[in-house]
Amino acid sequence: MSRTLRPTPPVDVLPKISSKDWTLQSLLNRGNFKHVRRVSALLPHKTLLSELERYEIEGVPLIIEDWHKHQNWPKELFNMDWLLKHCGDHEWRVRNVRNVSDKVITLEKFIQWSRKRVLRGQSEELLYGKDAPCPPQWRDWVASDEILPSVLRPNGPTDLFQNLTESEGVESLMCYLGIGDTFTPCHKDLCASSGQNIMCYTEEGGSSFWFMTASSDAPAAGEFFQKQIGRELDWEEHTVTVDEFAAAPFSVYVAEQKLGDLVLVPPRSCHQVVNHGGLTVKTSWSRMTLRGLQTAFHHELPIYRRVCRPEQYRVKYILYRTLLQRA
Repeated sequence: MSRTLRPTPPVDVLPKISSKDWTLQSLLNRGNFKHVRRVSALLPHKTLLSELERYEIEGVPLIIEDWHKHQNWPKELFNMDWLLKHCGDHEWRVRNVRNVSDKVITLEKFIQWSRKRVLRGQSEELLYGKDAPCPPQWRDWVASDEILPSVLRPNGPTDLFQNLTESEGVESLMCYLGIGDTFTPCHKDLCASSGQNIMCYTEEGGSSFWFMTASSDAPAAGEFFQKQIGRELDWEEHTVTVDEFAAAPFSVYVAEQKLGDLVLVPPRSCHQVVNHGGLTVKTSWSRMTLRGLQTAFHHELPIYRRVCRPEQYRVKYILYRTLLQRA
């Protein structure tokens, strides 16, 4: 099937979703929703590594909280004044989630718009700074050994992306800046990679609501999209309403991400993020584990071929480079 046949909903029938009156408890009281398990970043190192091992085995979402309470949390770096000083004149592509159109705007103007929008309420535009370039200093912090466990860092010991050369490298480290009701539609991270998303900065009580599935429920979620919603999950074009999530025949894990929360998204987890309240700034990156690579080869690539979706992470080539490194 040609990709040009992919159905696109008219703008006036795009799902209208608002987090204005949401609380975590009110959401958990509906449907087959479950808490996302939380552990503290301040746990002893061995205990934290044990929790991460459990997460990898179970394939269920996990949040590591309290990073902002860690002695090495860079308050001066994860700060809007710092961001505007160093990146304010940079042009970023932002998306109007009301009509799925993009435009280029400087970071300074985007922040000004976001703050006014929070104070004044509705407007025709609802802009989301998604997939924005990460400042080099932030990139260095994520990759450093100052705070995050090595197994979670980009190109860490369990990340097979490290086997690619610099020219072949995969760019997954991104920033996301948005206010209440901006969102990322339901999707899976590319090629069964593992997702990490840390809340670096918030204003006016900003937070993000996450809806996630376990890795093992990916087939059921794909079938639910096809039969109940009438969409392909892997086209990443549908924003699921709370009522639709509540009707799902599988568990949906729900969390409210706040400052210092690191959300861990297991391979093939179907997830959707809806921002709430004031401005939030998140940093996100992907890792490719050996198990994820195997899963991509056997399960994700056949789906991509069926829906005519580009592979992007070049699974077979990563496997080839990994074998060369280990031979």
